[in-house]
Amino acid sequence: MGKTRPTHWPMSQFPVVDDCLWVGGMSLTQLAARIGQTPFYAYERRLLDQKMALLRGALPPAIELHYAVKANPMPAVVQHMAGLVDGLDVASLGELRVALDSGTNPSRISFAGPGKRPVELTAAIAAGITVNLES
Repeated sequence: MGKTRPTHWPMSQFPVVDDCLWVGGMSLTQLAARIGQTPFYAYERRLLDQKMALLRGALPPAIELHYAVKANPMPAVVQHMAGLVDGLDVASLGELRVALDSGTNPSRISFAGPGKRPVELTAAIAAGITVNLES
């Protein structure tokens, strides 16, 4: 009995040209040369914009979207996502710093997750963000 191998959903958003994946209009070979080391992460802001527009278009306008910084705390990604969503959700002091550095209004940042240390709660209160209490 032969089993069907699982396959990934086709990734047409990243073209393959001459056996090389392209991201943001550059081949991974070019990106690696520019960055000077591997491995590295490469993101395409245009795709983030498109995916957020699709999500917003599928939801009622009254729904607010918040980006969970834990999904990807890279400062450049958080800063870009902050301009696409209604707020940011953080779960640690490090994520709080990234969120505040993104320029997001503290009133649009929420702090969630159990087991917060006094230093984290003090920083959250001082920053003026929303703290979600959990049991």
